Amino acid sequence: MSTTLCDIVADFVDRPPGNIRAVIIHLARAKERAKNIQAIEAAIKSPLHVRDAIEGASLIASGHPTKCGIDEGVQRTPGEVGCAASHLDAYFWALELGLSHLIVFEDDCIPSAGFSLDAVREYLRRAKRFAREFQLTNIQHLTLLSTCGCYSWKHLTRLVKTTNHFNGSHAYVISNAMMRKVIEFYRILDEKQETAPIDGVLPAVLKRERCWAFCPENEIALFRQNRDIPSYVASDGTARREG
Repeated sequence: MSTTLCDIVADFVDRPPGNIRAVIIHLARAKERAKNIQAIEAAIKSPLHVRDAIEGASLIASGHPTKCGIDEGVQRTPGEVGCAASHLDAYFWALELGLSHLIVFEDDCIPSAGFSLDAVREYLRRAKRFAREFQLTNIQHLTLLSTCGCYSWKHLTRLVKTTNHFNGSHAYVISNAMMRKVIEFYRILDEKQETAPIDGVLPAVLKRERCWAFCPENEIALFRQNRDIPSYVASDGTARREG
């Protein structure tokens, strides 16, 4: 029986557990989020590699674009710029290690009440069974472990749906191939002096590739965004409470 999140994901993608790593993107100055890291690591029972988040304000000061290449007329905040750059940094790290898949968490993510690895296992087993029965391909490149909502989706079976347009990037599994596609998408944006938030680019790449991501149904308690702490993304990069 699988005992860690990395083991469970390895079963899902048919790869050796050693090819899977879990990473959490952490803004060092967000001291209040250290307890979130501890909570995630205890819940998933897998070593959690901490990647320092990149400060978007510093990137912008060095000439990084803020014009959004997805939403016309929108200027992205330093927090959004830094968040996207931090996800790319995690991808480059995973690719350098030759990983087949990376489990990504943001440091505002926490386990939902009632979380269990058994629930994750059952969600991924159902998703995998559905993919095999209907001979779906290219659907295990991005698997969401949580969202802040979906704008488009298809109900598949109990506990599982698919989406290609969602909000939130605080907990997901991404394949080596998908990481490369996302990096390439950002490279093209950068050439045009544009940028985009990571939860805008992931759906954009899914749509371009005509792919969908598995997503847990709302009734499953896996992970959630902790909205009781300040947000650093939807602002100028300083802490601000949402709502």
